[in-house]
Amino acid sequence: MSKNKAYKPTHYLGVMVCEATGTVPIPEKSFCRRLCIVGRKHGITVFAFSPTWVRPKLGCVIGYTYSQKGWERGVFPVPTLIYDRCYYPNLEKYLEMKAAIRRLTDQYAVNFLGRGLKGKWDVYQMLSPHEEIRPYLPSTALYESPASLRTWLEQCGGEAFLKPHGGSHGRNTLFIRTIDNTLSIRGRTSNNEIFDRTFRQESVGYRYIHQWIRARKFIMQPYLYLNNHHEEPFDIRSLMQKNEFGEWQMTGMAVRRGKAGSLTSNLHGGGHAEPVVPFLEREFGEVKSTTLIQTIKELSQRIPILLEERHGRLAELGIDFGIDRNGNLWVLEVNSKPGRSVFQQMNDRVTALKSVENPICYARYLLLRQLRRVNS
Repeated sequence: MSKNKAYKPTHYLGVMVCEATGTVPIPEKSFCRRLCIVGRKHGITVFAFSPTWVRPKLGCVIGYTYSQKGWERGVFPVPTLIYDRCYYPNLEKYLEMKAAIRRLTDQYAVNFLGRGLKGKWDVYQMLSPHEEIRPYLPSTALYESPASLRTWLEQCGGEAFLKPHGGSHGRNTLFIRTIDNTLSIRGRTSNNEIFDRTFRQESVGYRYIHQWIRARKFIMQPYLYLNNHHEEPFDIRSLMQKNEFGEWQMTGMAVRRGKAGSLTSNLHGGGHAEPVVPFLEREFGEVKSTTLIQTIKELSQRIPILLEERHGRLAELGIDFGIDRNGNLWVLEVNSKPGRSVFQQMNDRVTALKSVENPICYARYLLLRQLRRVNS
């Protein structure tokens, strides 16, 4: 791998990441590699960088790009367009990166392909006022104290599901149940490991949960039984992306099926991906599955538009849908930094490629629009 190669002016797309370890210290190396390859076909030099690698006095940034020679470390101009793929493993990293991003945006005229959504509570507040979306949203409230959780459990028949406001991949989730003054918990740690606890006194259990949450922001929802006939949890991921015309389109859908007894169906928690139509037809029959798929498509087209009205520009969204035992459809989560490994796992090469091409094509659309403004 060559060091500090200088790159000549061209169209640049900077993929912003949190620094990782290793010779090429970037996460999602496979995805970044494919972005670099696709970008080159469209006349765009794609490179991955951390905002902490910016050199303000030199007006440049250290980054990594992938070429026919493999990964190359280089010196790049600060990109005018940035694709945000930062994932924050903890609060400390989030605060560090937030400060670095603020320095970057204060010193340079940069635009983002899309701005990341703040979290689950914010998404709920943006979507719940809309009558066409509200019936598909699980009731949601912020966790405030043991008393708020106790009240929520009473309202939800003794079962509740707690999620971190800013978490992902099913980490740090809790399923809580109360029966005869006994409180039981099944959860996932920050490492996605399953754990179980039972408390013979509810008050002790509430204190444990409060200490486990600490100062973190959590939401409370009813516990929805989103399992198939084999008691395996599942959901449906819809990937929505902007195309080369700046318009929203559905790139693809996939079922994510977890292990029996697991809380979630996330691939990071050991889940498995498969095509939507045959799965839903097995579970709900042909007529019902057709209706469900049509509703998923309609909601997937509407949700990005409604969120952009309140949040600002977005480039792609992973929308997760659940279907309960009665065939009711639920919008579980909306992720502005979605993965796309479901399509690779299903060996759907066409959709997998399209999921990488779309951010590049949308970037090209924005870069050319910038160029036309400069020349007009």
